[in-house]
Amino acid sequence: MKTNIVRPCFFLLSIFTALTVRAQSFPSEPIKIIVPYAVGGIADVLARLVGARFEAILKLPVVVENRSGSNGTIAMQFVAQAKPDGYTLLLGNLGTQVVNRYLYQNLPFDIKRGFQPIGQIAATPMLLVVAANSPANSVADIISSGKSASAQLNFGSGGSGSASHLGLIMLATMAKIDIAHVPYRGSSQIVPDLIGGRLTAYFDTPPTSLSLIGAGKLKPLGVASLERQPALPGVPTIAETIPGFELLSWLGLFAPAGLPLDRVNKLNETLKTVLLEPNFRKQLIDQGNEVLPSSPQEFSEFIEREAVRIGVLVQAAGIRPE
Repeated sequence: MKTNIVRPCFFLLSIFTALTVRAQSFPSEPIKIIVPYAVGGIADVLARLVGARFEAILKLPVVVENRSGSNGTIAMQFVAQAKPDGYTLLLGNLGTQVVNRYLYQNLPFDIKRGFQPIGQIAATPMLLVVAANSPANSVADIISSGKSASAQLNFGSGGSGSASHLGLIMLATMAKIDIAHVPYRGSSQIVPDLIGGRLTAYFDTPPTSLSLIGAGKLKPLGVASLERQPALPGVPTIAETIPGFELLSWLGLFAPAGLPLDRVNKLNETLKTVLLEPNFRKQLIDQGNEVLPSSPQEFSEFIEREAVRIGVLVQAAGIRPE
């Protein structure tokens, strides 16, 4: 009789223990990475590359979901209001986590406090490009044209507050020249106008412009990093002409605020493993990126430094959401 009682109890205890262990094990279900931009862009491609490697390491599905619109705030709100369990992540960047702080005042979430930084993935120095047949062959040529009373500098951008917009504002401010801002919805619309001579120049990202440079359609004048890039060793930095000029379009992973520290660390460790994988690292570097593994604290501190530096620029230029 006693045995009959013990067996059901033991069975129930086994189930409880298994459920408890599963609850404590993280991750144990699919992870979702929310991308604030449309399918096919740099952020989307990078999210899928990282997601595929997360799957291989964690042995769990990783789903990339695109929620574009309103300068990324649609995706941000979805993640900020998600359960802080580590299964919903945001692929954030300079625009979403820094610039948007100055563009929006009444969002239903807090951009600074609503997210837990997991780690930086990569930083892409912006690249100043012109059409291959442009008379400008250097950053100094652009500055000289800007100071000529007969010249009109028209720079395309991906929209108000985008990295390409920040680049032209930074160049105009630091070089003390006038630049007309011509906003577009994306680089696919900008490049034809640049090649066709309707635009003077454009701050692009190397991953999207390298193939056009190789095809002889675009000409790079300067890269917005403090050191020359391995993917474009012959291209000078803009800082060689304008000391201190630096503009990086970076990407990283974020979770909703309140994620337990052990889960933050687990996700960060996994991300670091991905970024230290030689083939993955080489793939990003060859595309003009800087691969920057970081701790959550280091990433958080980096973002706050960017917020101060870029915030001054956004406020001085009076940038407003479109």
